[in-house]
This record gives sequence, C-alpha cells and structure tokens, in this order.
Amino acid sequence: MTTFPSISEMIDLAGKRALVTGGGKGIGAAISKRLVEAGASVTIADIDPDMSEVANELSATFALCDITIPEQLEAAVRLASDESNLDILVNNAGIYPPTGRIAEVSDEFVSKMLDINVRAQFSAAREAANCMSSGGSIINISSIAAIRGGASISAYSASKAAIIGLTQAFANELGPKGIRVNAIAPGIIETEGLVQQKEALKEGGIDVFAAITANPLRLPGEADYIARACLFLTSELADFITGHILVVDGGSTA
Repeated sequence: MTTFPSISEMIDLAGKRALVTGGGKGIGAAISKRLVEAGASVTIADIDPDMSEVANELSATFALCDITIPEQLEAAVRLASDESNLDILVNNAGIYPPTGRIAEVSDEFVSKMLDINVRAQFSAAREAANCMSSGGSIINISSIAAIRGGASISAYSASKAAIIGLTQAFANELGPKGIRVNAIAPGIIETEGLVQQKEALKEGGIDVFAAITANPLRLPGEADYIARACLFLTSELADFITGHILVVDGGSTA
C-alpha cells in the first residue's frame, strides 16, 4: 500500500524559494503572504519601491523590478534563487487599464499591453525555469477575461488569453524536467487597482461594485481567494496537475 504524506506536510513550503512578481499589493501581496505563511522564502519583485515596506512586513525579500527590463528581471530571479535554485514563480505582474472601445484602441496601446502582460511574462517564466534545476512550479495569472471577453477590454482579454496558451505550451515542454506550469484565472476581485479603474470601466458598461458580487455564490471577490488557489497549485497537493487553468470566480463563468 502506498503511503502518502499528511496534509500538513503536503502544504509545507519550508525550504522552498519563491518569486512573486508584482507581489507588493493586491492579489500579488495576498499570494506573497500565503506563501510566507506556508514557510517559503519569498522574494517580492515590484516596480514600486514603496512596496519594500510590504516585503519587510511579511519578512520577505524585495527586488525593485520592472519585468519588461531584462536586466532587472534577471537580477530578481538571481536574488530569489540565491544564485542557485528557484522552486516557485508566481507570474503576477501586469497591467489592467481598460482598453476602450475597439475603434479607439491604438496599435501603440496594444503593443504596450502585450509587451507587459505577455512578452515579459514569457521572459519571467523562461528565466525562472532555467533556475529550477530540481523541478518546480510556475503559476501564471490569467483572467476570466481570457475566457469570456468583455466590452472595452479587448486588448486586455487578448493578453490574458495568450497567457493560457503560454501556460499549456510551457507545461508540455517543461513537464519532463519536473516543472509544473499552471494558470489561475481570477474573476472580478476587489483590489485598489480595480477600484481606480471604476469610472473608465463604467463607461464600457461594467459597474465595478455591482460586478464584484455578481456571481452565483454572491460573495465579494477577495484577493485571498486567489492566494489560496495559488498555495494549492504550488504545494504537493497539486503534484499531478500541470497545464491547467484554474478559474476562481465564484461561478461567474459557470
């Protein structure tokens, strides 16, 4: 009879080294907190230097990093891996400005969205995988906008749909090396960034505060729900899961 470790052992990340991009606020901060609580040594990579205070509060390491700049991204990976091995990457950094009506969207805007939300995510996953000599777990953050779209968010939807393709391709290629690659597609989560976009989104027909609880469970979308899903996917509980897109939206896409 096969003997399996206990539940507590399977979610214990002690000795694991993790990098969370955009880990200083919102969903990223919630994920960083949960990984630290599970025992991981976490490095928060963020473009905002003020987020170093969040890292200090969580007993995490901070790396000032614009993920679109290769040198800064590579330095963050080196710091998180301690120049040796990295176990976990949470590819969370990205932008969420409303795209605007299709007729108003410029090529420059689309290029910026794809550069940050796709090209830089690809680079982060590649650099992290190169440091996962003993296997590891990569979690990409997509969105339900990749699944169902939405008015005035066309470029954003396209960028997050690309993350699904990236996740599945990386899972196939990196699986033989013991690296699992999955994605989380959050529903509408109440974060500071979302609230800041409320007026622009409202112009596109999305009432942010109504949408936050407009799901079958009638629960407000909270960042910690995404963090819990991330903890599951990075833990041994998900040892046989790769190439999966975990939708965490209170049933909004059901």
